[in-house]
Amino acid sequence: MPSWFSKVFKGGAAAPKPIEKKAPAPVARARPTAPKPPEENEKPKRTVVHAPILPDESLSASEGGDKIRIKARIEPDQQSCVILVDRPVLDGFSVWIPTAESKADSPLAEKLFEVDGVTSVLVHNFTITVNRSPLVKGDWESMIKDLGGRIREHLESEATVVSDSFLADLPNSEIIEAKLDTVIKTEINPGIAAHSGAISLSRVEGNTVYIEMMGGCQGCAASDITLRQGIHQAFREAVPQIGAILDTTDHTAGTNPYFTELPVGM
Repeated sequence: MPSWFSKVFKGGAAAPKPIEKKAPAPVARARPTAPKPPEENEKPKRTVVHAPILPDESLSASEGGDKIRIKARIEPDQQSCVILVDRPVLDGFSVWIPTAESKADSPLAEKLFEVDGVTSVLVHNFTITVNRSPLVKGDWESMIKDLGGRIREHLESEATVVSDSFLADLPNSEIIEAKLDTVIKTEINPGIAAHSGAISLSRVEGNTVYIEMMGGCQGCAASDITLRQGIHQAFREAVPQIGAILDTTDHTAGTNPYFTELPVGM
């Protein structure tokens, strides 16, 4: 009997080999990993909102290194588009064209205002930010292709981006800084002090302004509204020649923002 049992146990040890049906385990693992390539292909579509103005084949290396490449990012509000060029468009300065009537400051902006629906243009370094009218419906695709074609044509022609008169009338950075410091101390900070907030002028480069938000404004969900509707307007009234106004604040580092979400009705 013991020998019989030993045979059974030996056979039983072999019998569990069907447990090697765990071999499907690699198959089971392979099944989740199989979709990974599609997921990796999908992620850029969601997170990298930049999309080529021209089809991919037109951007191939065979075109040569001098081919101007342009990508675009649609902002969350769907009313503005940031167009990124692979080389400086306006180096050292920036220009804000708020209406078609003031387009004479920039020959490039003048071409962009010919596109139906464009309401304002900001040119800064490698980027061109275009705002469009809320009355324009549908996606940006056809509009971006038109804008991108005009930008490429203008840059390839080596035409000027801003007028000589605009550059000649620019105040130096020290004057801009002094005027904006006054605006911050007398208008902006007293106004946002009720929300335990404040802003400071980080620096001025050419006519591009860098600011930092502090206190209740850091991490505040309403900070973008404060920036666009309050600070921009006050700064541009004080110095109309200001180009880009950039917020350097790390809003994710705020430990106790005044608002964690937009106030009701805002």
